[in-house]
Amino acid sequence: MGWLVALGDRVGKTSKDAADAVPRAFEADLVAMGEHGPSARALLTALAWARGPGLPRSGVWVPVARALAAASDAEHRQVTDDDVRWLLDQATGYLTHDTGLASRRAYRLDSDVLAAYLRGQPAARWKAPLANGEWDRHRAAAEQAVTRALLATVSLGTHGRDWAAADPYVRSYLVQHAAAAGPKMLAELAADTGFLAVTDPRTAGPLLGLPGPPWCDAGRAYQRAHPLLGKDPHANAAYLAEAACVLDARDATRDTGTIRPWYRTLLADARRDDSLLTLTGHPDWVNEVAAGTIPDGRLLLFSCGREGTVRRWDPLTGDPLGEPLAGHTDGVISVALGTTPQGQLLLASGSRDKTVRLWDALTWKPFGEPLTGHDDRVQTVGFGTAPDGRLLLASGGFDEMVRLWDPLTGTAIGEPLPGHREWVVSVAFGTTPDGRLLLASAGGDNAIRLWDPLRGSPVGEPLTGHTECILSVAFGTTPQGRMLLASGGEDHTVRLWDPLTSTPVGRPLTGHTDIVWGVAFGTTPGGQRLLLASVGADQTVRLWDPLTGAPLGEPLHGHSGDANSVAFGTAPDGRLVLASASDDHTVRLWDPLRLRSAGRPVHQRVDRLCEVALATSDDGRLLVASGGGDRMAVVADARSGELVCGPLTGHKETVCSVAFGEAADGRLLLASASRDATVRLWDPLTGAAAGAPLTGHSGAVYSVAFGTAKVDGEAGGGRLLVASASEDHTVRVWDAETGAPVGGPLTGHAGWVAGVAFGTVKENGQEGTGRLLLASASGDRSVRVWDPLTGELVGRPLTGHGGAVRAVTFGHTQDGALVLASAGDDHTVRVWDPLTGELAGKPLTGHAHWVTSLAFTTGPGSRPLLVSGGGDDTVRVWNPATGSCVLVMRRRSSVCSLSAAGLVLGIVDNEGLSIIELDAGAVGLGG
Repeated sequence: MGWLVALGDRVGKTSKDAADAVPRAFEADLVAMGEHGPSARALLTALAWARGPGLPRSGVWVPVARALAAASDAEHRQVTDDDVRWLLDQATGYLTHDTGLASRRAYRLDSDVLAAYLRGQPAARWKAPLANGEWDRHRAAAEQAVTRALLATVSLGTHGRDWAAADPYVRSYLVQHAAAAGPKMLAELAADTGFLAVTDPRTAGPLLGLPGPPWCDAGRAYQRAHPLLGKDPHANAAYLAEAACVLDARDATRDTGTIRPWYRTLLADARRDDSLLTLTGHPDWVNEVAAGTIPDGRLLLFSCGREGTVRRWDPLTGDPLGEPLAGHTDGVISVALGTTPQGQLLLASGSRDKTVRLWDALTWKPFGEPLTGHDDRVQTVGFGTAPDGRLLLASGGFDEMVRLWDPLTGTAIGEPLPGHREWVVSVAFGTTPDGRLLLASAGGDNAIRLWDPLRGSPVGEPLTGHTECILSVAFGTTPQGRMLLASGGEDHTVRLWDPLTSTPVGRPLTGHTDIVWGVAFGTTPGGQRLLLASVGADQTVRLWDPLTGAPLGEPLHGHSGDANSVAFGTAPDGRLVLASASDDHTVRLWDPLRLRSAGRPVHQRVDRLCEVALATSDDGRLLVASGGGDRMAVVADARSGELVCGPLTGHKETVCSVAFGEAADGRLLLASASRDATVRLWDPLTGAAAGAPLTGHSGAVYSVAFGTAKVDGEAGGGRLLVASASEDHTVRVWDAETGAPVGGPLTGHAGWVAGVAFGTVKENGQEGTGRLLLASASGDRSVRVWDPLTGELVGRPLTGHGGAVRAVTFGHTQDGALVLASAGDDHTVRVWDPLTGELAGKPLTGHAHWVTSLAFTTGPGSRPLLVSGGGDDTVRVWNPATGSCVLVMRRRSSVCSLSAAGLVLGIVDNEGLSIIELDAGAVGLGG
């Protein structure tokens, strides 16, 4: 029985006639198989269309085989599991196997030639060539049949498909089959949040890349959630729903079938974000970004960071490609791409370690030895191509020198180019209309110098006009062939120049409200229009018509830190893509042609939020207050998103903290603290100021909190106090009703004070009784506990943190004992007995970066819970009694502030505010 022998062994895998011999041998074998021939063909054809490691023996192989057989015109009979057993027993020569998904054995065809034949791909001498488009239609029809068959294996109930019970092959590869079946099927699948929660992000990500019709909204939401997605479908469902809520500003209670999300998003008041995709991975500032196209047409993106690495990305999916390059011994400031005469794509990187390094951009290996010669950090690198095709490299640095290199040999070309009287911050090459190569350099002496890099001589006079340091230069060519040079600098302007005449072009482009860090030119598809992009310390990306100097649309927002660099690239489908790098640790992708597909966030706040607080009003509404860089506070209904009052204005600088408190008569109060050294009190329901600003601090006020003190001999509910923590190393306490100071400043900290919190020692288990305590957290690595009425220190300072302490909060154990939690730069959370100063157990570890915020809350059964968030982009929920972490929720950016009310959490991160409600059952908290 010849089909027991591998086809490759019978016809010779290297034979020139294999393409003809394999189909002939296979057809002969089918005839010899008799009644098993049709089922064998159907099962092997199913393997020909399989993805990944292949199809498992049970679950999906038979349904796919039946669907493909039914879709073909060939005579077939119903395929069964018995046919699979026969094939695996009698025809193993056709098959190879591997460990597939869920550790199950998966099967695929041993011969690529046979696979192509069974798929019906056109090949010489198999059959007559297919008419134009016939193969594409045939392939789409087959993939449609496979997609429908796989969908049919997922049970359908009253709550949608049971994706959690879907076969692992379906969860991983259905998206690939649907994409090959056509955009309509992929769009239908992408609209199913339950499916997106279970599908493998590694396979779905590339297919739902930079969003385009017809899955614009679903694709954009998926890409926003993509950095968070993992193996837990319940977590994925929550992240996807929150991302959708951010983009369309509606309640994100979306049907996820039988998958129970970890949490429901009540409100997502994100900062305005016009970007299409956010690339995360750099743990520190991203200094520069460069885009390049490799020989097969794919677009790659490269970035460098202050942590000393260079990273490579797929800009259409946001996925990193390979491990970060870590050859530099200090921060990497600049990257640039160049192509050798042989077509090899090179990457150059310049660093604070005074070296330039070259890398093969595809193999990701070093190209030669480091280039040395600069006496200080290398601030900029750039490639250029000479008229004879030679590749040149230029570098500039804080040693005030511009150096030229032959990147293929690693040798310097001539002497350094003299002339700059300050550091060189940017270099760029350009080619004149007559083919000459020019080099531009600029920096701290406020001038741009033009050079003939082949001769090492200056061209014309320096270009002057900027009044401060020039930070970026770039060349561009209009569709009519006119050469332009753009520059941006510390004087907040972008300027255009004619490099051939050394004269300005038009007036300076104004609009940036801070330093312009980067400029770049790009050309629209078809070369019809030249665009200019600029980025700066005002956290915006701006687009300009370089011929008229007019801005193109509104500034693009999304970054929460300085935007340092910008670069254009062209996607394989011809779309123009814009990338930017930022101090917020991200690289972002933008559509420079404004083809935005998503809705708007709720309040469209542009500035970064710093703080969140939750409270319940008399009528039972859950209120949320937030404050940030826009110097105002806002109060909203946490469930509907409707504004209750605000914006509350009056602060002259960033609002660093907000807190709710309840007056003796039951009125709700809101306190806001600012970098302007003041605390303000408000009626959060009307927005009216409650008294004059509280003044006395001589530095920024970082934290504010309310507490109620029982005073002997005073009737009523107690005395409402407000405490504030400041950059001036002090804590101050005020009477919230009168605004009068309660004693003098609390002194003793040797550094700034970042956080304050009140806590009450319960008497007989009763809330609101007993002694009131005040805790403060400081950059001096200590926590102090005070009596807020007397200003006396309670016990000794609490020490043990290995870095600045940024957050404190009080809570109670299940038996009513008061505990104090603290957290900070040493990545730990510590729980203390505030009266004895002893640690209540070991430090809580798990955060990979500083911890900025803490909140105690209660879960089902009044179980105490502790919530923490910080710079590792996570929110963690702890059982403080056992010290165990019971939940880790990933965020897209650093967590700045937390507030909790039961299972409702208010979270402020670098991208905005979210109010989420944990599902106790889904996250394992009981209930």
